[in-house]
Amino acid sequence: MSVRKLSLLAGVGAPAPVPAEVTAALGRVEIAAALGERGSFRLTFRLDRGSTLPARFLRESGDLVRVVLLTEEGGDHVVAMDGVAVTHAVAAGAEDGELVVGGEDLTLLMDLRDGSGRAFPGMTVAARVAVILAGYSVFGVTAAVVPPPIADVPDPSERLVLQHGTDYVYLQALARRVGHRFTLDPGPAPGAAVAHWGPEPRGDRSQPALVVRFDRRSNVESLQFRFDAMGRVAPQAVILDPATKAAIPIPVPDVSALGPPLGAVVPPAHRQRRLPGAAKLTALQAAAALLAEAARSAEATTGLGTLKIVQGQRRLRPGQIVEVRGAGDPFDGPYAVSRVRDTLTARSHHQEFELVRAGLGAAGGGKP
Repeated sequence: MSVRKLSLLAGVGAPAPVPAEVTAALGRVEIAAALGERGSFRLTFRLDRGSTLPARFLRESGDLVRVVLLTEEGGDHVVAMDGVAVTHAVAAGAEDGELVVGGEDLTLLMDLRDGSGRAFPGMTVAARVAVILAGYSVFGVTAAVVPPPIADVPDPSERLVLQHGTDYVYLQALARRVGHRFTLDPGPAPGAAVAHWGPEPRGDRSQPALVVRFDRRSNVESLQFRFDAMGRVAPQAVILDPATKAAIPIPVPDVSALGPPLGAVVPPAHRQRRLPGAAKLTALQAAAALLAEAARSAEATTGLGTLKIVQGQRRLRPGQIVEVRGAGDPFDGPYAVSRVRDTLTARSHHQEFELVRAGLGAAGGGKP
């Protein structure tokens, strides 16, 4: 697997396949993606004298050029990145020069206008998210919104819900508030993307994307795991009754409300933390905030590794489930892929990846 197996589409509005000479000049591709974060890409081209390459990615009009990258995986062409070119750097040398194009995924388009003051009267968090994402269907974005387990329906006669910040900032803030993440997945077809707003991981637990083995048969070049015993916290929240002004402690919901943990045992929290500003929240709002804090801090088992992508193998994507075997009982079992960074050159395709889960050991108690 190498940059020669990659297909590149570019253009203002609807991207189209670039000419063969553009692909031939492509020497290096870097793609970064993570759960709950904006993805990015970096393309490095060989720049011959008199080349028209810069004009293909930087129009005189200054319009944003959409860029789609497809990799060949298992005989299929899979969308690895869909975004817009943002930065352009040209370096001229004694012989050939170099053009470096950097860009970010389509969530950048959601971060261009300040939508502060937009009202959502009587709408749940999930309804607000769906309304915002519907405005980006023109870019091929399809919304996949999972309502949180604890839903607060605001009474418009008592309070008016207003947006703060850009659409992207607001979507991220709403996700953090209820223990969800907002991630944009490119594909499945070129020019399309799925906006996931919900709990993680969302991968198929019955069919892991990759089995990571600690033996010579594995194509994993390096892998290390870490468990932070002090990572998990027990959040606390006390609200004030609006009528009596009495202090009411809110119990912490079970983290499995967001989905069953990937680990067999979720260790207890050894630290306590009082949620700031909880006194102003309703009971449902405080419970949702407690669940979000407890669930995120429970993800105390992490893994870091590097992987060589060989011909026909599918690359890892954030949100997928992978199976680890041979690392020992505490660290074996399923993990969610939380972050990947692809590097493609003329000769190879490598991935740096991060894994995460709540708990120790393989859920279900079985050994691989």
